Amino acid sequence: MARIRFGDQISPQVSRVALGGAATIQNLGDVDTNTNGLGDGYLLIYNQSTNRFETGNVLNNVTVNGGSFWWHQPS
Repeated sequence: MARIRFGDQISPQVSRVALGGAATIQNLGDVDTNTNGLGDGYLLIYNQSTNRFETGNVLNNVTVNGGSFWWHQPS
């Protein structure tokens, strides 16, 4: 089950990604772009049963926690 948390958790940040040559997402060995194709708004979703990322525009088994927010209405 995927989980995303914002606000009260520090997220790791990637400062640099290096790919050699004319790499595209379709050429990466652990990414399946054939099953669902590519389209506007698609995401990479990890599939634990295949140990690969798959493209898709529907998220299943996802918990999104927006963190803790405090709002004060101006008087």
